[in-house]
Amino acid sequence: MASGRTAERIVDAARLTGKETVIEVGPGEGALTRPLLSRAGKLLAIEIDPARAGWLAAELLDVDNVRVLQGDVLGKSFQDWLAAVGWRGPAVLVGNLPYNAATPILTAAIEDSAITRAVATVQREVARRFAARPGREGYGYLSVRTAAFGRAQVLFDLPPGAFRPRPKVVSSVLELSPREQPLDPRRRAAALRLASLGFRSRRKTLANALASLAPRANWEVALGAIGKGPQARAEELSLEDFLALASAVDCRLSTVDLSS
Repeated sequence: MASGRTAERIVDAARLTGKETVIEVGPGEGALTRPLLSRAGKLLAIEIDPARAGWLAAELLDVDNVRVLQGDVLGKSFQDWLAAVGWRGPAVLVGNLPYNAATPILTAAIEDSAITRAVATVQREVARRFAARPGREGYGYLSVRTAAFGRAQVLFDLPPGAFRPRPKVVSSVLELSPREQPLDPRRRAAALRLASLGFRSRRKTLANALASLAPRANWEVALGAIGKGPQARAEELSLEDFLALASAVDCRLSTVDLSS
C-alpha cells in the first residue's frame, strides 16, 4: 500500500486530464484508486484477490464512473476487460504492481493496442531492465522487446518508507508509451528472434549464438554489413541494430526464415 503522499505522486505522474479511461491493476485496499477517482473519466479496477475486490466494490458501489472486477489481469486482453463492463479503449494503465507479476503485466500492456500509456510502480531493477540501453546495466532481451513496441522511461524512484508495509527494495515509477509508428510485424518478429537467441547465450559472440540458424561465417559477414565486428555480443546491439541485422540476413541468407 502506498502512503497518501506517495499515491498522489504516482497519480500525478499519470498526467490525466479527467477524460481518459483508466485501468488500475492491483488496487488492493484502494490507495491509488481514491486519488484516481477525481482524475479519470472512467476507472476500471482489476483485483486478483476476491476479498479485496469485494470490499473495494462495496465501498465504491455508488460511484458512477468506477467499476471493480475480480480476476487475474493476465487472463485476457485489456480490451476484453474493458468490454466486460461495456467500455471501449483506449485506456491508460496505472498500478502499484506486485513485483512477481510486473514484467508480464507491463509487457502485455505495451503490446496491447488498447493501452495508450502505462504508469506503474515496480521494483527498481525491473524498471531499469525495461528502459536500459545497449551496454548499460540491465540491458537484455526485455529492453529490446520493449523498444520494439514502445518507449520506456524511469520517472523517479521511491524509497521503502514510501510504502506500508515497508518493502526490502527500492521501487521506481516507470512510464511505457507505444511507438508513434509501429514496426512492420515481420521485421519486428525477425529482429526479436535474433535478439532472443543472442541473449539466451550471452557469453557467446552473436555469430556463435545464432549458428543454429546459419553458419557462423555468414553471421560475421552480416554483422560486418551493419558495422559490427565478428566478436560482437548481443548486449552491444540496439533494437535498430537487430532490425538492420535481420534485414542484412534477409538479403544475404534468403533460405533462413527469421520470423518463424
